[in-house]
Amino acid sequence: MLKNIIDDPALCDKGEERMNWYRSQMPLMASFKERYQKEKPFSGKSLLVCMHCEPKAAVRTETLLEAGVERIVFIGNLGSTKDDIAAYLAAKDRVTVMARKQDTLEDLREYVRLALEEGPYDLFMDNGAAIMQEYDPDSFSFLGGIEETRSGRLILDEKKIVPDFPLLVIDDSRVKRLIENETGVGQSVVDGLMRQTGMLMGGKKILVIGYGWCGRGISQRLRALGAVTYVYDTDYVAMLKAKVEGHIVGYLEDLLKEVEVVITVTGRFNVLRKEHLKYMKDGCIVANAGHYNMEIDVQGFEEDCLERKQVQEGIEEFRFEDKKIFLLQKGNPLNLSSGAGNPIEIMELGYALQLLSLEEIVKNKDLKKGIQDLPESINQEAARLSLHLD
Repeated sequence: MLKNIIDDPALCDKGEERMNWYRSQMPLMASFKERYQKEKPFSGKSLLVCMHCEPKAAVRTETLLEAGVERIVFIGNLGSTKDDIAAYLAAKDRVTVMARKQDTLEDLREYVRLALEEGPYDLFMDNGAAIMQEYDPDSFSFLGGIEETRSGRLILDEKKIVPDFPLLVIDDSRVKRLIENETGVGQSVVDGLMRQTGMLMGGKKILVIGYGWCGRGISQRLRALGAVTYVYDTDYVAMLKAKVEGHIVGYLEDLLKEVEVVITVTGRFNVLRKEHLKYMKDGCIVANAGHYNMEIDVQGFEEDCLERKQVQEGIEEFRFEDKKIFLLQKGNPLNLSSGAGNPIEIMELGYALQLLSLEEIVKNKDLKKGIQDLPESINQEAARLSLHLD
């Protein structure tokens, strides 16, 4: 039988106290709870979750319990677990939590394997295709599930994973892209950068690698704060878009020579590698805003450095013969590891997409199998609910 794997169960009371603020600021989840108390759309269903373990997600978990979910196994993501919230959730009936602050990628994969061995489950909520990469279709079949991130969609496509059940990709939703990615991630990553470093953004030369929806939002907000923004993308159309929106673009090697801060946000692994070090300025700060901490080849940096040391919590110095490079939060997603993640209102909208998608899977017996976009009706309903027009 699965057991909780958390940092400190004694932090439960602290986590519960913190939850009061988030509940008070999430009226959309309160409206879902009220409806779910009557309808119980997930009555008797079991749910496997691999997502960020933090206060807003705990409110979503409470909401799912009100919907009649019989069992939730909650696996955290890398670098984003709040230990008091993990303890709070682990103390609840019908919830098992496997999430620690310092979990590695191998820890995450092991948690997923352990959880899948304790199946079957009816539904799942995935981040970065962590569940789908370990799932064996010969063991049991889900009713369906959701994938939250661009990283996960890329992994599903690259590994040619074709599920025999509906898998709705939240990140392909235009609501997710326009609101959560561009607006929410844009604000929260800049917030994390400022909290972690205490730096002034005005006049700072900052390179954003990746000009998708998240990269666009980050670049726009940095520029609005007075930063000199540089953008690199492997897609020339995306770079052209960045140029006409006022950012400096060019080849990666050339841009690295100019900037003081580098932020990766591509959804891919090993975007910034040790061969790029020779182009970077002494004292350059490197951070990641993508889902996994593998966008920066930290191991490669370490192989070539003379010394790696922590200069303060969340900031490490890599010293080379001719320069030093600073890495923030071991390459974990900056907005959650150094900050509070996406704004509450933004995540409520994201959770509405998630919950409505799970409802669609349970209720719509004609839903096609395989990877697919969200029905437009879900985009419209999540946006309508978030406007609070009623």
